[in-house]
Amino acid sequence: MSTNSVIAIINYRGKILLGKKRSDSQKFLAGKWHVPGGRVESEESDEEALVREIKEETGLEITVGRYLGSSSTPTKKLEAKWYECFALTDLAIPGSDLEDVQWVSRRDVKKYCYPRAIE
Repeated sequence: MSTNSVIAIINYRGKILLGKKRSDSQKFLAGKWHVPGGRVESEESDEEALVREIKEETGLEITVGRYLGSSSTPTKKLEAKWYECFALTDLAIPGSDLEDVQWVSRRDVKKYCYPRAIE
């Protein structure tokens, strides 16, 4: 099992997609808005993981752009790699681990997101 995760800053016509983790989740971001992403499975590239995770979480098809940098996750157990991504449509729907999705302007991302989710 990999110890890496990937985060997709998904752009569509000047807006960024955020997901709200299900409130009944046992995960760190339960009930909080965040930038979507997930773990990289074994034998999977970062790009493959991004496409798979975003499809599962939001139903969106994306193209992966440039690598933006890395950070440690708040629990310090994973390295999070951040990528710029582009959606082919704005028709996002919450997947099984999200209760809502929303497109927001770049300037509003910090207003919505739990601070530790975007540090």
